[in-house]
Amino acid sequence: MKIYNTLTKKVEQFIPHNDKEVTMYTCGPTVYNYAHIGNLRTYLFEDFLEKGLNYLGYNVKRVMNITDVGHIVHDADTGEDKMSNSAKKEGKTAQEIAEFYTEKFLEDLDKMNIKRPEIIEKATSHINDYIHVIETLLEKGYAYQAGGNVYFDISKIPNYYELSGRTEENQKVAVRDDVSHDLYKKNPYDFVLWFTKSKFEDQEQKWDSPWGIGYPGWHIECSTMVLKNLGETIDIHGGGKDLLFPHHENERAQSICGITGGAEFVNYWMHNSYITINSEKMSKSLGNVVDPIEEVEKYGVDAF
Repeated sequence: MKIYNTLTKKVEQFIPHNDKEVTMYTCGPTVYNYAHIGNLRTYLFEDFLEKGLNYLGYNVKRVMNITDVGHIVHDADTGEDKMSNSAKKEGKTAQEIAEFYTEKFLEDLDKMNIKRPEIIEKATSHINDYIHVIETLLEKGYAYQAGGNVYFDISKIPNYYELSGRTEENQKVAVRDDVSHDLYKKNPYDFVLWFTKSKFEDQEQKWDSPWGIGYPGWHIECSTMVLKNLGETIDIHGGGKDLLFPHHENERAQSICGITGGAEFVNYWMHNSYITINSEKMSKSLGNVVDPIEEVEKYGVDAF
């Protein structure tokens, strides 16, 4: 099998680090609403990949996370907390929202003949593990506390932008308004590992930590679940290209600094493209989504 590796920007022969055993991690959904076909396109792509590897004689150990804790959309502490918003809209608790939409997502996978990954992990199951990794980053000098939060210092890793191919300079040229809002950061692009202070002071999902009562940053979740289930370095990490920056860039940086001891975290990064409608990405926020089950019932799962 040949794979386009997002990290090297090349098509490469796939060679797992352990003969016929393949370790794969794929980013799962944030369970605050129903999945649309743009979401499920990612899981279909990853399903083809896993089944293709199986066909070639590889044993695949695959992990997928379920993000069942609300996270702020941007690291500058702006945007929306999707879990809290959905809970308020439907008159339920955040946990009830997470449980309901997790079940609906898994039902969609089954209806579409998408194989469930061998291991499915909920983000809320590993709070103490996130805290341990964050403590390691602080001890090694890659993270710092400021304004009640814990941040990762991107200046401590010289190849921070290697995965996305961005540079500090073109980041400044394309700077978003929201990156300058957090005055506690040493660098506007540093990202949050643990929140105790945010504009969501009434957030329902909070846990105790050495830094106060709060909740984990989005990126620390995947790094930790890879470590707990697959080890320090894995063969394949997959996800939609919208996760390439900043999520996967940040995940790679904190893993190399706090988990692998400087070794590469993932050998093959794979990113699939969006489904678009009238040249716009299909997304719930734009309201241009298509219900997958309606399409499957109309045309059949194979055609879909």
